[in-house]
Amino acid sequence: YNECWKPLQSRYLDNLRVLERYLLRQLVVPLCFAFVALTGFLLLNQIARRFGELAGKGLPWSVIGEVFFLSVPFIIAMTLPMAVMIAVLYALSHLAADNEITAMRASGISVAQILSPLFAAGIILALINFAFSDQVLPWSNTQLRSLLVSIQRKKPTLEIHEQVINGLGGTSTYLRAGRVDPISGRMRDVAIYDLGAFDERRIIYADSGRMIFSPNEKDLLLLLWRGSIHGYKASQPGTTQITW
Repeated sequence: YNECWKPLQSRYLDNLRVLERYLLRQLVVPLCFAFVALTGFLLLNQIARRFGELAGKGLPWSVIGEVFFLSVPFIIAMTLPMAVMIAVLYALSHLAADNEITAMRASGISVAQILSPLFAAGIILALINFAFSDQVLPWSNTQLRSLLVSIQRKKPTLEIHEQVINGLGGTSTYLRAGRVDPISGRMRDVAIYDLGAFDERRIIYADSGRMIFSPNEKDLLLLLWRGSIHGYKASQPGTTQITW
């Protein structure tokens, strides 16, 4: 009995391994396609959002490319789980549509044996994603933040938009510039709205100005040329104090 059972058991295990490899092949193609498509779509969305802020501002193309390159790990951390879900759903629905699952069940293969290679692949990909998110993602986020801070130090007017009232660092001071030179950072037709005081408002008008950082790179300095300060007090309605 044992001599007859061993060849059958060996053949069954070989067929099961063939089935596992077949199921994994059914998973690989949609996984790769979904991963590349989702990552590419989100990367294009990132480029569309940031490209206008970085291009044409005097930054080297290598720096712009580095910004987008360091954005990829954050995208991968999101797209890999989504790609796994899409691939598993596609593979199972494709097998069901071709009646392959029915044929497997009719051959005596249980549902657990059909799903076990997919579960194993999912666990491996989850561990890879966990290691990626634990090691690579924090490093890339730190590098990206340092790079953006460095760009901001060299180009303080990078996030200043023309003909728009821009907030300055979450303070109660706002700035509007009629035109911002993308290369030199020189601003024209500048207006600064100081709303910090409770009973007093100040508006500073200037023909032109520049933003620079102090030597310690902590304080943002604003140099203005040919300007005036208009002060308004709540206790003196209708009175304006102008300083040239």
